[in-house]
Amino acid sequence: MINRLKLNHLPDIKISVTNVFNINLNANVPAFSKPNELVPQTRLGFQFDRRTTLCILAGLVYNKRVLIVGKHGTGKSTHIEQVCNRLNWGCIRINMDSYLTKSQLIGKESLIFQHRCPVVKFKYGLLPWALRRPLVLVLDDYDVCTPEVKSIFNKLLETNGEINIPENGRIITPNASFRILATSTTLFGSQIGNFGKNSVHLDKWNMVVNAPKLSSNQELKLVNQIIGKTTRENISEKIVKLARMLRRLQDKGKLSLSFSVRSLLSWTELTIILNNIGEAFKYAYLNKCKKSDRLLIYEKYTEVFGSTCSIRCS
Repeated sequence: MINRLKLNHLPDIKISVTNVFNINLNANVPAFSKPNELVPQTRLGFQFDRRTTLCILAGLVYNKRVLIVGKHGTGKSTHIEQVCNRLNWGCIRINMDSYLTKSQLIGKESLIFQHRCPVVKFKYGLLPWALRRPLVLVLDDYDVCTPEVKSIFNKLLETNGEINIPENGRIITPNASFRILATSTTLFGSQIGNFGKNSVHLDKWNMVVNAPKLSSNQELKLVNQIIGKTTRENISEKIVKLARMLRRLQDKGKLSLSFSVRSLLSWTELTIILNNIGEAFKYAYLNKCKKSDRLLIYEKYTEVFGSTCSIRCS
């Protein structure tokens, strides 16, 4: 049974790191005994990377600010969500793109009617709402948010942090079980709000961990969990082989779009839905690529799958 999230909820049980995350560590961590409506859905078969998982757990247990860095589609946010899932800890994500404004996060004054009379009242945004609740706030793509938006978190990221609402003079302190984590594609890239231009802000993050790259065997396990038993010979191996070939081409600068783990899973799932490997590949990846890249991709696809599972290169 899913319970409603209550403001006074605190972790009330402890779970074994070894039993729950399959990590050889003699430690127990606090968790909630019952899920609430903000607990992410379970992703069966998720593979918990030891280093990343322990950093996330440290952030949740000791209220540390954790920043996970890695390429798009490597499962950074999913990793946080699945740790929260196992702990029954509520979790919400905010996409920190360049269109996100300060008023959307903090709030703004709005004109409302009370007893048929117009009244100007401050309407709180998402951040004050989240701060008052026992949940994990995940700031996705934190490196691309504007410096103005990033400045909102300066004080909140400090020990015993809080936020000030200048419009009404309120100071909001976080719930005892509120936690804040973030994901970033890069630390020193060309994005609008990259950390290279603000090393002081980067220093406010207690822990920075690089998201791991999955091995070929790990990706094969993920694909097999979706594909299951199939009469088609070595289909999972071929899917993973092509994915890794395309990544190597992208690393060499020969392709503009990387083949992420997310793309790999989308392709595999669509293969089951459409019962057609080539069509699934086209919708999951090929149609997203530049026309100038498609001929090379088509050649590599045919090299792996042959003409029996051909795709139309248009």
